[in-house]
Amino acid sequence: MRNKTEIKRQMKRHLQALYEQKKITGARFCISWRGEKIAESELGLADYYVDIQSVTKMFTAAAILQLWEQGILHFHDSVAKFIPEFNRPLFSQITVLQLLTHTSGLAAVPDAFPARSMNWEAQIGDDVRSEWIPAILKQGLFYRPGTKWEYSKAGFCILGELIQRITKQKAEKYIREQILLPCDMKESYWRAEDGSIWDVIPNTAAGLFVPVGELVQFGMMLAAGGVYKRRRVLKEASVRKLEENQLPDGMRDFCWDHDGRPVAYGAGCPILHAYGESAVYHEGAGGVMLLINRKEKLSAAWSAPFSNRNEWCDEAIIGTAIRLMGEFFS
Repeated sequence: MRNKTEIKRQMKRHLQALYEQKKITGARFCISWRGEKIAESELGLADYYVDIQSVTKMFTAAAILQLWEQGILHFHDSVAKFIPEFNRPLFSQITVLQLLTHTSGLAAVPDAFPARSMNWEAQIGDDVRSEWIPAILKQGLFYRPGTKWEYSKAGFCILGELIQRITKQKAEKYIREQILLPCDMKESYWRAEDGSIWDVIPNTAAGLFVPVGELVQFGMMLAAGGVYKRRRVLKEASVRKLEENQLPDGMRDFCWDHDGRPVAYGAGCPILHAYGESAVYHEGAGGVMLLINRKEKLSAAWSAPFSNRNEWCDEAIIGTAIRLMGEFFS
């Protein structure tokens, strides 16, 4: 294992190379190790407030885990128990865990399977509040719940609605009060969506703007088993639910032409295996990542905006995560 200075130097060298190759427009990163922020730096063009896109889903999952801890819901509860609109054939079989693990059968994000017609958002009229859930249901189920893995934005919007109906407050407000603020994420905020459908639909699939340093603090909480600065945000049992593969054996990923690669997924985030160790993580569109390993109490976050927004740059996201894991475990 290298020292703190070397970890920072290697991280910056890797991102600098991608920048010089014009694969990213810049980068901003922060790394915490054993409860201490040991590296923070930037290069090129990288905003202070990062649109973390799908990394938002980890915060939504944390809120659901809190409700599980309180016994308000169980992973195998039918979603219809909380959202009666789902009380119809096949949809009533969808469970909370299936929403968390993208195995519900609800529409995947449209770009995952471009040949399919899955744009439920376009089917919403003027009365968003009464139309958005029916628009998702109208798309139908693309497979029997629990039998396939397909990445679904719709599922995490439904999780936001579930939080809202249980807590009687907007999901965004609950997450801010119960997750963000206990992790001292005071500068983080929800995307302003005045006049859009996201002013009404829970913005729980991709709605947070977060400084990289604050994103690391959420990861520090998870790396410490659910505690941030002596404040317990999640029970350790909840953190284990994130770390343990919740999918049936043999589950495969066919999204974005991934050709059936094996997929491991905790209760709200993917699991990465590298150098004989595992970490939980989440990517965000455009080039943002959060990586957590409890063994080393490692939390790392980086924003590395892609130069070509129409092409995914694996080297900036998973490639960076694997290199960083190598610094600790190779």
